[in-house]
Amino acid sequence: MHPPLALAVAQLRGPAALPGAATAAAAAAAASLGPGGAGLGAAGSLAAAAGYALAANYCYLSRRSHLRSAHDPAMTRRRLLRIRTERERGVSARFHVVLVLAWQLFVLVAYPWAEPLARLYGRTVFYYTYPNAHGMGLILEPLDRQHLPPSGRARSQIRLDWHRFAVNVGPVGRDGYRHPPSVELNRPHLDVPERRMRHWPWRRRWGGASAGGGPC
Repeated sequence: MHPPLALAVAQLRGPAALPGAATAAAAAAAASLGPGGAGLGAAGSLAAAAGYALAANYCYLSRRSHLRSAHDPAMTRRRLLRIRTERERGVSARFHVVLVLAWQLFVLVAYPWAEPLARLYGRTVFYYTYPNAHGMGLILEPLDRQHLPPSGRARSQIRLDWHRFAVNVGPVGRDGYRHPPSVELNRPHLDVPERRMRHWPWRRRWGGASAGGGPC
């Protein structure tokens, strides 16, 4: 099937079919080159890569727009693209490039299989940034909570993050927790609010201020 036609069919089947359509579109684009495709060399490979990148981003933005519109009908693909590509105040140009490249790595490599897998468990997965804490992360949310505002979805999230936060480096007290003083570090960590897990394994106690961030 021709790549644009494959995406059109996926749209007719609904947003849930879009993540897998990116991979199918890329395969169809490669097959359409035919036996003589090898002669096209780098130009053909570049065209296939560009086609896959466009298809994968279209699928991601369409899926996110569809789910977010349950709470915010104005959350269009264009608005989501602007959120992900505009540099936020206080973020250096260099780190902004890192955030965009990390988003693209997720969209192109992980999302085509991660979103269908998350859907099997009644969840959706998306990329998130923490500009105030100099980091980024992935968030899993229940599909049946998408109509709620962010504060209503937060407790049901599973977050795999990497950003800056305060870590106590003092002695471990009788309560089993490490005490101050503390230092600011960027560390990968897991947050599962429903299990009262925050910044695991660096912390074992629920509480503290949110790092803030931008959803998409």
